[in-house]
Amino acid sequence: MSMKSYQNMLIEIKNKILNKELKYRNTIIVGDNSSGKSEILKELLINQEEGYYFIDSVNRSFNYEKVTNSDDLDGTYKSVVKYRLSENNFNLIDTFNLYETGTDVIEKVYFNYHEELKLMLKNFLNIDFQITIKEDKILGKKKVLDIGDGIEKLSSGYQVIIRLFLELIYFKNSLEPNIVSPVVVIDEINEFLSTKNEERILPFLIKTFKDMNFVVTTHSADVVASSIDCNIIVISGNNYECLDGNDFLSVTDVREIFEKIYNLSSKSETEDIEITLRNLLNSKISETWTEIEDEQLKNIDETILTNSQKLILNQIKSW
Repeated sequence: MSMKSYQNMLIEIKNKILNKELKYRNTIIVGDNSSGKSEILKELLINQEEGYYFIDSVNRSFNYEKVTNSDDLDGTYKSVVKYRLSENNFNLIDTFNLYETGTDVIEKVYFNYHEELKLMLKNFLNIDFQITIKEDKILGKKKVLDIGDGIEKLSSGYQVIIRLFLELIYFKNSLEPNIVSPVVVIDEINEFLSTKNEERILPFLIKTFKDMNFVVTTHSADVVASSIDCNIIVISGNNYECLDGNDFLSVTDVREIFEKIYNLSSKSETEDIEITLRNLLNSKISETWTEIEDEQLKNIDETILTNSQKLILNQIKSW
């Protein structure tokens, strides 16, 4: 592969998106792990001072025990994006740097937007989500989670959706009033989602945040197949294609193209590892860990994991 040709391709794709030369407002980028998807996202965001937001592939956790309320959030999204783009953090570390301290967390803005978040979760998951603070005579103030049905801990799937929704609500509310068409860039939008929610997530976000333009990457055929009025950029080597998302009527249509371009099977080893890691994390959270999970954990080869998978592995080990 010619490095010059590769770089030219990335720049060309970036310019098509930035200059709004594509047919639709929203764009899905697909390609294998080394195709340059993340590099394109980074190029899109560099030197964009206002109206751009970034959710990278490791920004997917939510710890309800850390929820608080924050002041003076106007425009702070720029600090969040800048910190996430730094070499030490980009797609490596879960960050939310509100006030340039490097210590902030997404839960710090929960109570600023909890009513809007509650409505979104009701519309998407049909759950009544609420976190309250109760006084305990011994422990003092305690955060209490209420989702109904006796659920007291958040699975990784719930955390992902809560995190994405809260990030977007925060961005919308911290934007400057003069921004007309804000852009949200999400790396691996389907990360850690169930198949059912993979196919629903992007249409739901586009419908809910009508003024925003979305640029997302994915390995998911379900995300592409469920897209409506989206540009599909398919990267392979030094070449790329711009396709119309409305031409993909089913997951079968999408998989045929994936397999032809990337020589992928219908279920890759990467997907198998992803499912195993997610199940292991949920076993930790639900306190159902057994010797079987111990053995599965031992058999995972850390050297072949993606950055986001390594993050889940660290969560499992530290839980």
